[in-house]
Amino acid sequence: MNKMNDAPYKVDPPVSRELYEENMRNRTAFRSPEAKVPSALDVQVAGDHYKNMAIQPVQYIHRNGLGFCEGSIIKYVSRWRGKNGLQDLKKARHFLDLLIEMESGETK
Repeated sequence: MNKMNDAPYKVDPPVSRELYEENMRNRTAFRSPEAKVPSALDVQVAGDHYKNMAIQPVQYIHRNGLGFCEGSIIKYVSRWRGKNGLQDLKKARHFLDLLIEMESGETK
């Protein structure tokens, strides 16, 4: 096992790089059922508008490498029905307008 790709990672039991990376994406795969520390995805401060989603916005944003404005748009559009209604849609539109300005070179 000379190559980095073939070396098992230091977890118990050792696993391949592919399995390690897949499990790290899920973040809960190496936790035993009796683990005391919850995943950050299982904890939400002030409400449950993200926790009840099949895919939380932060997971989608991170896995797709989206930037701040794009991520904010996803966040506000995803939660508008469960949190702040039209105010969240207006926030999403604001971040879309910002993104268009910055990408078109029209910012001052």
